[in-house]
Amino acid sequence: MCRSHSASACGHCHHALSRRGFLHGCGAAVATVGALGTRPARAAEDGKKVRVAAVFLANPAARENWPWTNFDAQGRQQEIMTLLRAECPDVEFEPLMISNAGEIPKVQALNDQVDGYFFYTVTLATPSQVVHEIAKLGKPIVVANEFLGGCSAFLNICTVATRQQIPIGKVSTTRLSDLVTVVRQFADLRKPGMTPQLFAQQCERAYQESFPTLGEMQCAEDSLACTEIAECVKRLQESRFLIVGAGRPGQEREFLGAQARYIDFDELGALYDKVDRDEAAEWAKRFASQSGDLPAGDYIEPSRPAEGVVDKAGAMYLATLDLLKKYDTDTVTMNCLGGFASGKLASYPCLGFMQLLDDGGQGVCEAQPDDTVSMLMARILTGRPGFVSDPTIDTSQNQIVYAHCVATTKPFGPQSDPNDYRIRTLHNRDPQGACAESLLPSGYMTTTFRTNIARRQLVIHRAKSLGALDTEKGCRTKLIGEVCGDSYKLLDRWMDFSWHRVTVFGDVQEPLAEFGKALGLEVIHEA
Repeated sequence: MCRSHSASACGHCHHALSRRGFLHGCGAAVATVGALGTRPARAAEDGKKVRVAAVFLANPAARENWPWTNFDAQGRQQEIMTLLRAECPDVEFEPLMISNAGEIPKVQALNDQVDGYFFYTVTLATPSQVVHEIAKLGKPIVVANEFLGGCSAFLNICTVATRQQIPIGKVSTTRLSDLVTVVRQFADLRKPGMTPQLFAQQCERAYQESFPTLGEMQCAEDSLACTEIAECVKRLQESRFLIVGAGRPGQEREFLGAQARYIDFDELGALYDKVDRDEAAEWAKRFASQSGDLPAGDYIEPSRPAEGVVDKAGAMYLATLDLLKKYDTDTVTMNCLGGFASGKLASYPCLGFMQLLDDGGQGVCEAQPDDTVSMLMARILTGRPGFVSDPTIDTSQNQIVYAHCVATTKPFGPQSDPNDYRIRTLHNRDPQGACAESLLPSGYMTTTFRTNIARRQLVIHRAKSLGALDTEKGCRTKLIGEVCGDSYKLLDRWMDFSWHRVTVFGDVQEPLAEFGKALGLEVIHEA
């Protein structure tokens, strides 16, 4: 069992990864046979190769996209296919790329020509339902994902497959040799008695043989006194929060005892119009003066938002404060992406949300009550802000990367010293947006969880913080965690609880579980 230790350093403590180191690990340049460390199997002596449809799922033009908008999906497909053809000589591939559900018949049309299917989720926006449609045809399937690319689609495919008992081989890794190891299993499809179920089991065995052996993880000392559970329940049930840009304006609703009020964009917009622009400019200067610089030439998009954008973010922060004051709360969740894309928000609220989190309040993305209640639970229990994220899993290192465009710079609470951050555009690369890339610290135990209020459940795992991942892929703040437990197990049911999770610094799995049980929630340990 992984526990926090009183230690200033740790044998497993990694420095923040560089962009180039990350891309090398992901195999952005196709690895050679020698670099993969294994020799390819011999081609079949009878010359009859197993035929596999290699289906790449990608919609690179989508606005809210990973790895980034207009990612070179075709180029990535060519890299992956060059590698697989070189390393899997007993398999003949029929490549295809589809971007929407209307193209599923193109995949189905290949069924009489192929022995199995390999799916690769390239971008966040993908027609992931194709996998479950093809599964009805009863042929062996392998699914893999582009790290910090098609992660949500991949996790959804895995979760539905678990729920519906669909046998698939699954690969989530930054190490392309792992992908080769699993795809090579297709060469055995013509063995007598090979079924999709047996094939999936063979893929899992071969894949898991490549996993690292982990020892005990020591962490930096982190003294934390948690609030008594009875007091936690009381304070949660006394809490109020706002949901902006979703639901019926004026409606109130209870979430695990906390009261939420729905607010429309017009009400926030009226407050934005009244903000003192000089005061907003002062906040913009404060945000900018405390941020660090981006490495020169190391990013594919503008290093800073367009002129005046941070001033607008300062004005949105002041308007949000006025809205919170009006309703006597310090907690808000907002349909930020939808509001800005539709023109109903004059600015993204991200920098202001960072400030709220640093000051002991809460600004939460995407109008998510479950995230907001989870954040409240973490803050009430620990006095520390949570970090809502869209995680992606790297089984090659038993790691998970928690990624989002809003994060605190004070993960140990409002009285602690801030960590560094950079002002960036958002993941969509829109120069009219601004957010903080928070360089969260390494060496500490973290606890990650989320409530599913409708199902009365709380899912939870722990990970050792390894610091910030430095890459332009995905959302801006990216915290690396070394999982306490089995990262492969995380693939099975992740999307049963939403893509989002909430991470709080501290080894608080047990008190959070106790808090959840006191609220009547079933606690599920997912790793």
